[in-house]
Amino acid sequence: MGVRNEPWLGVAWAVLCASAQAAALSEADFLAELPLVLSPSRLHQSLADSPSAVTVIDQDMIRAAGITELPDVFRLVPGFSVARQDGHIATLNYHGLGDGYSRRFQVLIDGRSVYSPDFGQVYWRNLPLSLQDIDRIEVIRGPAAASYGANAFLGVINILTRSDAGGARMGVMAAVGERSYRELSARVGASGEAGQWRLSVGQRADDYYDGVPDDVQDQYADGRGDWRISDADTLTVMGGVANSRLDEDAAAGMVYPVKVQSAYGQVVWQRIFESGAETRLSYNVTQQDYGDLLDLGTAPLDLGFSTRRQNLTAAWNLALGPAARAALGAEYRRDEVQSAFYYNQAAAIEENSWRVYGNGEFRLAPKWLVNAGAMLESTHAGRRQLSPRLTLHYQPRPTQSFRIGYNLGYRVPTYYELLGQNVADFGFGPDTLLILPDSLKSERIVSRELGWWQAWPSAGLTLDMRAFYDRYSHLIDFAEVPFADGQDNLAYQFFNAGDATVKGVEFELEWKPAARTRIRFAPAWVRIQADNPDWRHSAPPYSFNLLAEHGFSPNWWLSGLWNKSGAFGWLGAGGQIKGENRLDLRLAWRGKASAVPLEVALIGRRLLGGDAEFDPLLKTEPQVLLQFRTGF
Repeated sequence: MGVRNEPWLGVAWAVLCASAQAAALSEADFLAELPLVLSPSRLHQSLADSPSAVTVIDQDMIRAAGITELPDVFRLVPGFSVARQDGHIATLNYHGLGDGYSRRFQVLIDGRSVYSPDFGQVYWRNLPLSLQDIDRIEVIRGPAAASYGANAFLGVINILTRSDAGGARMGVMAAVGERSYRELSARVGASGEAGQWRLSVGQRADDYYDGVPDDVQDQYADGRGDWRISDADTLTVMGGVANSRLDEDAAAGMVYPVKVQSAYGQVVWQRIFESGAETRLSYNVTQQDYGDLLDLGTAPLDLGFSTRRQNLTAAWNLALGPAARAALGAEYRRDEVQSAFYYNQAAAIEENSWRVYGNGEFRLAPKWLVNAGAMLESTHAGRRQLSPRLTLHYQPRPTQSFRIGYNLGYRVPTYYELLGQNVADFGFGPDTLLILPDSLKSERIVSRELGWWQAWPSAGLTLDMRAFYDRYSHLIDFAEVPFADGQDNLAYQFFNAGDATVKGVEFELEWKPAARTRIRFAPAWVRIQADNPDWRHSAPPYSFNLLAEHGFSPNWWLSGLWNKSGAFGWLGAGGQIKGENRLDLRLAWRGKASAVPLEVALIGRRLLGGDAEFDPLLKTEPQVLLQFRTGF
C-alpha cells in the first residue's frame, strides 16, 4: 500500500508534515489542559492516557455539520459509513462487513445500552432523544470488550446528554424542508442549589427516498433530573417514551403502516468520597414493541416483536496510590424477547446474564503508562467469555503519547441468530423459512494497534492517529440449506462462515487557528483479506470527512461537511455502490432578542448531487432545509 498507488496517503502525509513544521513546542504546550474522556476504561482520562482511539463529537460539531438526524452524526468519525435501507432504517459500517444491522457496535445513552438483543440493531428513529440535548458523544474506535463486554466488538458509541436546560429555561427548535421534512421540539428546565432538571418533547417527519413509500412520523418525550441529596451524594432519574409510524412497502404497490413504541427508565445513585473515589449504583429498564401486521388478502401475518431489557450495575472507581487507579464493576442483565413469527412460539424467551470487569491505569515512570483490564461475562448463549486488554504508552512530553495495544473481544450471536425459527403460511401451507443452527460460536476479534496522539496547543492543532491489524474469526452469515417442508424444501440457516483480516490507518487532525474558525480532517484507509469476495469489498478502500466552520462576524457563520469514499459493497440486502461524494453546507445568523439566543440557518444537503447509499436502485436527492432555534 504505497503512496504512489494511494493519492490520499500523499495528501495526508503532506498535511501531517506541514502541521509538525508549523507547530513548534512552547510553554503553552506543557501547561495546556488536555481534554478528558470517560468511555474507554470507565476512568476519567486525558486523550493522551486513553487506551483506545476516541472521537469526541460535541454540540458545536453537530450544529456546524448541519445534522438533524442522529445516524448522520457518525459521518464525522473516520472509517464510518452511514446509510439507510429506506427512510426509517439506518445502518453503520466501520471497517467493513456491514449489512442492514449495526450489530457489531455497543451503543449507550448515559450508560444505558440501546443495542436491541433480538436482531442486534439500533432503532435510531425510535430513540426518545433530541439532538439538542446531547452534550457530547464519545466513539471508541476499536474493540472495547474489556470495558463493555460482548458486542463492543468494533467499537462503542457512548451518547452523553445534558442534565439541565443548557442555561436557558426554555428552548424551541423548528425546521421545514424538502422531502416532506418537518421537525418541532421544545425543552424546558431549571437549575438551582438543590439540583437541575429538564424536560424535552418533539416530533419529526420526512420522506427520505423519492418514489419509495418510506414516510416516517416520530413523537418523543424525555426527561432528566439531577439532585444533590448530600455533600457527597447525587441522584439522577431519567425516563422517556417514543412512538413512530412507518410506511412499509409489502408487494404489488401495497403500503401498510408499522408502529414502533419504546420507553425507558433509569435511576443512578453516585457518591464521591473526599479521596476522589466514587461509588455508583444504577438500574435501567428498556421496552420496545414493533407492531408489524401484514395483510395480503389472505390470513394476516403478524411480523411484530417486542423486547425488554433490565440492567443493574454496581461500579467503583478508586485510587490505588499516587501512580495507580482502577475502575471495577459488576452487572446483572435480564433480557426478554417475544415474537410468534420469528421464534415460532408465543411465549417470551427469557435469559439472564452477568459480567464483572476491572480496568486499571498504572504509571510505571514519568514517561511510561500501562492500561490493563478485562471482563468476564456469562452470556445468553450459555458461555463464559474473558475479554482482556493491554496497552503501553510512551509519553515523552505532556502533549505527546505513543501507544501500542492488544485487545481480544467477542460478539455473542443475537437471539434471532441463535434461536430464530420462521414458519409462515402464505396460503399454500406451512413454509419453513429459517431453522435453528447446528452450532454457533461467538464471533471473535483479536486487535493489535499502534497509536499516536499529539497536541500543539499554541498552534491550535491536535492529531490522533491509529494503525490497526484486526483478525476476525467465526464470522456469522446465513445461507439456504435443504429442508423438507413440503413447499420449496429449502430454508435459511445461520452458521460460522469464516475468518477475515482487516488492516489499515486512520487519523483525525483538528485545527483551530482563530476563535471563530475550526477545521477537522479525518481520513481512513482499509484493506480486508478474506476467502469470501463480498467481505473483501465491504469497506471503502479510502474515505475521509472534512468539517469546516468559520464565523465572519459574531452574527454570520458558514460551515460544511464533505464526505468522500471509494466504491464498496454492503452485505445482506445491500449492494455495490460507487462510493460517497456528499457535501452539506450551512449558513447561519446568530443573535439575541431580550437576552435570549436566536439562530436561523439555511442547510443544503447533498449539494454535489444524490446517489445510492445502500441499495444501488435507491437514489437520494439534494435537499434544502430552513431551521430556527431559540434558547439552545
